[in-house]
Amino acid sequence: MKKIFSTIILCGATLCTLSCCSNRGAAGQSEQKLDTFSYIVGMDVANQIDNRVMPQLKADYDVIAETIEKVVNGKKSFKVGDVVIEESTIQEIGEKYLGPTIGPKIQAAMSDTTGMTEVFDNPTDKKIASTLLGLDFALSLDKSPYDIQKKSFLEGFHDLHAKKAKFTDDEARKYIQHYYTVVIPANNDKESKAWLAAIEKEAGVQKTESGLLYKIVNEGDANTKATNDSDVVKVLYTGTTRKEKVFDSNRWNDMPKERQEMISAYQPDVAGNDNPIEFPLDRVIKGWTEGMKLVGKGGRIILWIPADLAYGERGAGQDIGPNEALRFDVELVDVTPAK
Repeated sequence: MKKIFSTIILCGATLCTLSCCSNRGAAGQSEQKLDTFSYIVGMDVANQIDNRVMPQLKADYDVIAETIEKVVNGKKSFKVGDVVIEESTIQEIGEKYLGPTIGPKIQAAMSDTTGMTEVFDNPTDKKIASTLLGLDFALSLDKSPYDIQKKSFLEGFHDLHAKKAKFTDDEARKYIQHYYTVVIPANNDKESKAWLAAIEKEAGVQKTESGLLYKIVNEGDANTKATNDSDVVKVLYTGTTRKEKVFDSNRWNDMPKERQEMISAYQPDVAGNDNPIEFPLDRVIKGWTEGMKLVGKGGRIILWIPADLAYGERGAGQDIGPNEALRFDVELVDVTPAK
């Protein structure tokens, strides 16, 4: 619901998405124990609602909180009046109740020193908007690249709002910082290496001296291969994490739903089609530079790329963490030798 939240941003606040502060707890921690990171995620969500959403929207906190708790416990659809609110309708309904037209109302309410100005026209609209917000926050948990333990998350969520959180803001910030800079990279490195070791044992998988794993699905034209790092390749590809999440693709059927929707909205002439891309091999990650020389034009190859041949300790974007190994399924459409 990025468009919905952008309305709030116009008024001087920034809503933090769950993925920027969430993480999974220590391995082996039972569900009966507090999962510290899940608890802190709950604290963060409650803090965002208390200190950023509520002062601007004057939404119904109880409705937001109740919706979040119900979604975390499995409910995915809500009916308020005649409006059915669920993931498939959240954008459309959000445009109406939390879209661009609400901006002036928020500004008017925030400028009113008496605090009497309402943002919503009636209680039903307010409940619909509050349900939308709760659903959107909670669904972000499912989209997070990390595991969130619902019991600890809800405990942190309710504790922060009740002003009885187990951690101060400073303690939570330091804990997250340590986990991001120390624990996550170490965990990803260990789990990525274990994943690659298992892949290496599969039939047809080969390994280069650099540690790149690959499986040739179709060798293509052996006489038309990339041989130079400056050669330009034209490819169709799908990139997935070791947890099988697609983080990038130019094959229409493999694209994440959000990207399909964006292309349909802004580039309808190419919607529904695969979109091959061209680039020189010296402009991509090392695993690609090496891997795309292993098949010829028309070939198809699966690459399992260790972190040091991918994005290393820095990671890339929301879905690729530090020290993450990756999988790419690539078709080599064409090769243009460097001049």
